[in-house]
Amino acid sequence: MMRWAVSTVPCKCAVSKSRLPGLEYTFNPYRGCTHGCLYCYVPDIMRSPSLSSTWGRSAAVKEEILRKLKEELRRLKPGVVGVSTVTDPYQPLEGSLMITRRAISILSEMSFPVSVQTKSALVARDADIIRGGDVEVGITITSSGESFRARFEPGASPIADRARALKELSSMGVKTWIFYGPVIPGSNDLPADIEFIVRLAGETGSRVLYDGLNVKPMLRRRMLTVFTEGEMERITKFNFNAFYDTFESECRAGGVKCRHAFA
Repeated sequence: MMRWAVSTVPCKCAVSKSRLPGLEYTFNPYRGCTHGCLYCYVPDIMRSPSLSSTWGRSAAVKEEILRKLKEELRRLKPGVVGVSTVTDPYQPLEGSLMITRRAISILSEMSFPVSVQTKSALVARDADIIRGGDVEVGITITSSGESFRARFEPGASPIADRARALKELSSMGVKTWIFYGPVIPGSNDLPADIEFIVRLAGETGSRVLYDGLNVKPMLRRRMLTVFTEGEMERITKFNFNAFYDTFESECRAGGVKCRHAFA
């Protein structure tokens, strides 16, 4: 059984302005993430080598974050809140702490639409509050098989469990979407991966947002634990645009809406 180091950190602010498409604000209840995804951009975005070196092995809870959330929302104009953008809101800690669950309730009560993104099946636990509010759920599904998950995202929910959670929420009338990314050439860009994601999107009425791997410095060092220098060089030279054209063609054939996540 995996064990993680858990600590607390001061909460400077609960809600931040967002520069991501479709989001006015972001809410990140934890610092760090125990899903341990090798491809995660967060340490690079936060410019934190220390965070990168412990990525997947530690996480921190932000003190008094729910109290601060209520205080800050009273001063803000309602807009879509992304939950979360630099941590997974449903990482294992959430199972017992339920900070994300309570935050979604607070946001809904104060008339803020919510867009959840996670790679955890735990999100289905909160179907009762999600279906009752203005909440959409995006689940990151990166591959059709467990070998990819075990290699690149060892602490995240099994792919089958994520797919089951997506189907459960969709069947309740929740607006759902799939994040297919990052696409890592030679690892999760195979026909079986594309077929699985397009079929799942069609079955659940989900749109698909996709993105290719952006090789950042700290990410690169973590990826070199599973790739050689030569393999990393091939990834950086991969023709992602050609792959996107192929993926979009398969989506059209399957009657699925898709677009680049950050276009």
